[in-house]
Amino acid sequence: MQNADKTGVTGFIGDIWTNLEGALGFKTIYRRVRKYDVETLVNGGTHAVLTASAMYAQSSCYFEYSWPFTTNSYSLFVQSEGEKVSTTWYLDTFNGRLWLMAFIFILCIACSIMGTYYVQKLISPNYMEFHDELSSPLFSLFYVWSGISGQGFQKIPKSWSLRLIILSSLILGVLLSYGFSSTLTSDLANRRDSIPFANLEDVAIKRTHTLCIRNNSSVYLHFTVDGSLQGEIQDDWKGLLNDGCPDMSTDSANLIPELCNPGFVYLEVPNIFRFTYHKAQRNCSIVQLPEIYWSRRLAFLQTKSAQHRHLINKYILRMDTAGILNYLRRKWMSTHIYDQSGYLRQSTFQPVEFEHIHLAFCGFFAITVVSAFICVLENIWYKLRLKYKGINPISIMPRTRDHMNMNITKVRRKSRPRTIVVRRCQTVRSILLPEIVKDPEFFQNVTVRVNRW
Repeated sequence: MQNADKTGVTGFIGDIWTNLEGALGFKTIYRRVRKYDVETLVNGGTHAVLTASAMYAQSSCYFEYSWPFTTNSYSLFVQSEGEKVSTTWYLDTFNGRLWLMAFIFILCIACSIMGTYYVQKLISPNYMEFHDELSSPLFSLFYVWSGISGQGFQKIPKSWSLRLIILSSLILGVLLSYGFSSTLTSDLANRRDSIPFANLEDVAIKRTHTLCIRNNSSVYLHFTVDGSLQGEIQDDWKGLLNDGCPDMSTDSANLIPELCNPGFVYLEVPNIFRFTYHKAQRNCSIVQLPEIYWSRRLAFLQTKSAQHRHLINKYILRMDTAGILNYLRRKWMSTHIYDQSGYLRQSTFQPVEFEHIHLAFCGFFAITVVSAFICVLENIWYKLRLKYKGINPISIMPRTRDHMNMNITKVRRKSRPRTIVVRRCQTVRSILLPEIVKDPEFFQNVTVRVNRW
């Protein structure tokens, strides 16, 4: 653009051209034109067009591109719908594979506790934990679920194999709960702006927003049938392209309310859109999507009859090598002003996946194998201890319910005759004892034996 006194040009491209004038020693006559495309050069009277032309076409016999001085790309800008509470935030904290693996591991831990407890009771009939509650599948499942969720276990079993399984499940639960809570907290602490779509394809599929593109931009030809700026719009984009879009090249009073229309989505160069959005930043919040489209190199358009075109290309290359172009990019294309305007990018969220804690699952598998080995050693030690005491392990095996009922019946049947015999003996003793006591030879032939019970 022209400077204040209209005797020169300023801006990123203006500073490049001013440096070329000082280095090569030529003077430039500036003229404002409405169109800066190839027609301006073909009509004659113009040697160069001082605008950033995207290098998307080949050079012809009339013009050619200068050495590229920067790279440009397009991005999607859409108005944010604000922060919305999603019912799936808790489910999105863990990956789907990790949720599945967590449920499988809970079932495996519950089954391993029940299996170990069953083996302990099978070998040792007097063994019992928590009033025999570990033999219930539902109780074991909720028992493990509460331990992994951070509630802990009510009691620690006496068996070391069960202790090892429970302690390892507690450690696994700590890792899962900390990973879940920390990821969810960090996700909720950051602003999660809700946007209607994620990329350019969603705009064409949903057809809920109007896509706004400059008609003279190099990206416009990608939406036409013949690939030209004057061509017909493609069928997929008919009714969606530039339907009532604001003219961002003007500085009218209606620009801000039109720019903040929630039904518009803009496909524009970030630096160009940032300059326009800076005026409307207090009225609406527009988010730039992270995907980049159609990256192009920018250069000057020059006629082949220009006198200094080879020298211009040579000095642009020298300016790039010397770092002058980098300095001008930081000067004129800096995003510092726009960063202070509340510009927000779409927040990226990374859920906890299986690869993040796969070492914990592998460690739990190893602990389960060790606990099974300890369970075998406990059973072997129990049998050796009984053998050392001279007790047959088969004799203390748990009896069935039918066998116990038979023994109780037999005892009840034998108890009554024993009572009758005792009563008869007492009757005979009461009759015969006085007569025997009167005999003096009775005490001489009686031997008294005292048994202590």
